[in-house]
Amino acid sequence: MNIDKPEERKAWMPYVNAVLSLCAIGQEVGYFVMNPKMQYRMWGRMRGFLKQQDIHDKEKLVATIEWFLETGRRSEYYRDYCQLSTLSAAERSRYIEALTDEHRKRQFTVVNRYLWSLSTGGIGAYDYSWTMLNCFAGKEVGYLSENEMWTYIGQVISLIKADFSDWETYVTSYAVGQQYLLQNNPFSFVSRNRKIIMQLMNSNQNPMLHLKP
Repeated sequence: MNIDKPEERKAWMPYVNAVLSLCAIGQEVGYFVMNPKMQYRMWGRMRGFLKQQDIHDKEKLVATIEWFLETGRRSEYYRDYCQLSTLSAAERSRYIEALTDEHRKRQFTVVNRYLWSLSTGGIGAYDYSWTMLNCFAGKEVGYLSENEMWTYIGQVISLIKADFSDWETYVTSYAVGQQYLLQNNPFSFVSRNRKIIMQLMNSNQNPMLHLKP
């Protein structure tokens, strides 16, 4: 998707803010829903955000963005989904119980719990929301030009539209992705942030309520 003109970019910003809003869950979500631009217009915060991913230059940022667009963490989830989907419920339970790697056991537990619940996009929403934030972070710290940023954003939007038909499905995908990737209790993300998620999805300021994915 090409988003080249200033008026087109302005028109797409509510959609972009909706995608980005999920990245604030567990943080100052209420503030960032009301002030979405502040989520990606703090140079120091965006610099720190990139450093946490070991991104220190444009080359590493571009490689990271392109990996998430082409492969991402959704490929790991899909691999585990394919493995479990061929087994009966009893076989899945026995397989998971026999795992000795606790992290993998937690991941397979999440996949098993949502085995038939997610859309074909899997946990793609996790990849797409954080990739979108990486794009803005890269622009904020000077690694990406305005045009480069919007080129990647257009690709993210195209993937979202191909994989998701509504925001409820998108939010579910994001939450399951967070659970799948957590190192500790896999279901703590939703239980800990349930109130915030409900606040986000019921806020009149949330652009998701006024847009289709």
